[in-house]
Amino acid sequence: MDTASSRIGRRCRAWRAALVLCLAPAAAWAQAPSLTAYTVPVAPWTFPDTPTRGIAPEYLRYLFDQARIEVRLDTMPYLRVLNGLRNGDNAAAILIPDAERDSYALRLCNATVIRAGVLYKKSRFRIADIAGLSGLTVGEQRGSHALDKLATVPGVHHEKIESADQGLRMLQLNRLDATFVSSPGVDVLMQSYGLSSAEYAWLEVDENPVVLYISRKSPLAADKAGLQRLKDACESSGRAVMARLMRDYK
Repeated sequence: MDTASSRIGRRCRAWRAALVLCLAPAAAWAQAPSLTAYTVPVAPWTFPDTPTRGIAPEYLRYLFDQARIEVRLDTMPYLRVLNGLRNGDNAAAILIPDAERDSYALRLCNATVIRAGVLYKKSRFRIADIAGLSGLTVGEQRGSHALDKLATVPGVHHEKIESADQGLRMLQLNRLDATFVSSPGVDVLMQSYGLSSAEYAWLEVDENPVVLYISRKSPLAADKAGLQRLKDACESSGRAVMARLMRDYK
């Protein structure tokens, strides 16, 4: 018999079922990280085939875990990493600092120091120092300031490249006389391209700091407590983690 109480019971069960269906997607969304940090796919900073492996993603994962901040890690081409910092899609990145980047991202802490240099063929040139690059065509990554010191060397022809990989391919074909490769990274890239140290040499051009940048437009920039936890991790236990990664990923 369909009594009033049974009809009310059915309605209540229906409402409960509908409520569960409505809340489930919201709960799943709430559990997903709302922040994404992009790294540059250049080994050993990020290995393109495994974007969670490399100095940058492993270091960022450690810092964010220590700060108890949910973040998704992924990799993007160099210029897209910068554009993400500008518009807030990229919450954090490990980069060489400069005044332009300071306008759209916060320097939270110093992460490490890297050596910027160029790779060249020994059989074509004898280069003792950066003055020896005068008159040569050097591949410099677009958007990067790692080789700015070459502006002090007269006669250097600056060829913009999209990535270190593109520069190495052009170097092999003699379309460049030398091309940008940073250290750590020289050994890994030479090995991946089958380049012998008997045929190629690396010349240091400059030493650059690397900082943890936080996008000014990211929600993370407004989380003062979270930023402080990130900074504390970076300036304490994060130093040993970075030193280990730099040693492991030569």
